[in-house]
Amino acid sequence: LYPQQKTLIKVRFSKPDLLTVSYPEYSEGWQIEAYPNGDLYDNKGNYYYALYWEELNPNPVNFKSGFNVDADNAINFLEDKLTIIGLNKKERNEFIIYWLPILKTNKHSLVYFELTEEKQSFNKLEITPSPDSLLRVTMHIKKVSKPKDIKPEKISSFDRVGFTAVEWGGIIYK
Repeated sequence: LYPQQKTLIKVRFSKPDLLTVSYPEYSEGWQIEAYPNGDLYDNKGNYYYALYWEELNPNPVNFKSGFNVDADNAINFLEDKLTIIGLNKKERNEFIIYWLPILKTNKHSLVYFELTEEKQSFNKLEITPSPDSLLRVTMHIKKVSKPKDIKPEKISSFDRVGFTAVEWGGIIYK
């Protein structure tokens, strides 16, 4: 959460029953004081650099479009695609540190990026006050024995304007 000035923000999900893990604990939403640099504090003064959650995935991807990613080009792939998508340097760094080991362990992976509109239609992220810009990114990863013939996914770029909210994560298919 990157408001333009220190702001008290409420974050909720339309389907909170899909959440399996959260930190800080999700209880009818989070109420957090956010600063322009992304720092977050709860009402007890506890600091968080991000809100964390995991959710069930009852809406799996079919990988009819996406990307073939080999372990050897995983870093370049992530840096390129995450820059196009619109993550800032810090967010790209965190994303890559978290997901690179999976892509490196899989010799070959299929990757599909589920972006804001698709995410919002499944489990809407409700933020009050409403951000001017919302970016939601979930990378779906499926290990494959060799590259597959799939249609390249078209990725749109995100423009940060005003109060911006960013979510990133991923799902591993076995």
